[in-house]
Amino acid sequence: MRLLYSHFVPRKILLVVMGCAALLGCGRQAGAYAPPPQQSLALGFDPGKVGTFVAMDDPLADQYIVRDISSERGYRRWAFLHPEMRFQVQDASHLKFAAEFALPEVTFYVTGPVTFSCAVNGQPLGSMRCDRAGDWRFEKTVPPGIVEPDKEIRVTFQASPRWVSPEDGAELSFFLRSAGFTQ
Repeated sequence: MRLLYSHFVPRKILLVVMGCAALLGCGRQAGAYAPPPQQSLALGFDPGKVGTFVAMDDPLADQYIVRDISSERGYRRWAFLHPEMRFQVQDASHLKFAAEFALPEVTFYVTGPVTFSCAVNGQPLGSMRCDRAGDWRFEKTVPPGIVEPDKEIRVTFQASPRWVSPEDGAELSFFLRSAGFTQ
């Protein structure tokens, strides 16, 4: 401001220099640029859908359970009176259904040999006799026409006899570890 009142610099020149300096701060407007090419992200499995196979320690295992399978987290879960699960496949050709389960010694001691059976969409798939406690694997080929691609598949299990709790009458069938469809 002192220069403004100075006798050495004329006011008009000073105003022109200050105006030019102010205009130098203003640049060109940004040009128009095309948006970058858009790409579809492969986000993977849709969490709202169920897949073809699940292990009981999978974080999404609860989505596969319809009823009568315990909700506690772990590598195995108790199956009760009428255990039922749901699955979905994209290709229904050459399917096999497999389930890994266990019969604990404490319940087997009371029940003796257990007959394990399975049905897919209400159609019996097969059964097996389990004559000892321990780990078991059930695996059967799924007949054509029972399963449709991209439609919900209901799988039910049956164990006979079941262990019945003397305290509260709860019926326990087996420990389920994993279940699902393979090709």
